[in-house]
Amino acid sequence: MPFVPFTGMNHHYQSVLFEFALMRDELKTTFEWVLGTWLEVIEGKAPLAIITDHDHAMAGAIQYQLPNMTHLLCSWHVSNKFPEKLSTYYAKEEFKGDFNNCIYHSLTEEIFEDRWKALILKYKLEDNAWLQGLYNLKHKWIDAYTRNIFSAGQKPTSRSEGMNAFFDAYVRSCTGLK
Repeated sequence: MPFVPFTGMNHHYQSVLFEFALMRDELKTTFEWVLGTWLEVIEGKAPLAIITDHDHAMAGAIQYQLPNMTHLLCSWHVSNKFPEKLSTYYAKEEFKGDFNNCIYHSLTEEIFEDRWKALILKYKLEDNAWLQGLYNLKHKWIDAYTRNIFSAGQKPTSRSEGMNAFFDAYVRSCTGLK
């Protein structure tokens, strides 16, 4: 049963669990119900931004229930896929250095764009559909694009992973609701 924590930050810059949901499945309609119920509880006063993993059903539900909210992707979740999706390249230190420099050390959108184009050409990745998909979502997870979006101090590299790790230690498939 998927456990969905809603975490944020208080005025002391501490991570706080606002609420959570236990879901039967991870379908778009289920996420829509969870978000709709959450909106009722918070009396429609939604935050300006939400940071999630790269889940298409959740993204669709957010677009449906919270069309005016900025939806960011947790770059920790995205970057965890790099070794798997780019295994041939990511095993090479030169590629890893170029890639990480592009993703994490581009201070402006222009620098990112220049580095991205150079990376794609240098390693002949023009036909990599997965990378193209990430590029199309750059405004949701690349710091050069998200740095000016207010998110209460949480970045797409997200402190919420610490909160998720905390709950992973206590909430398991055999954990009772009590």
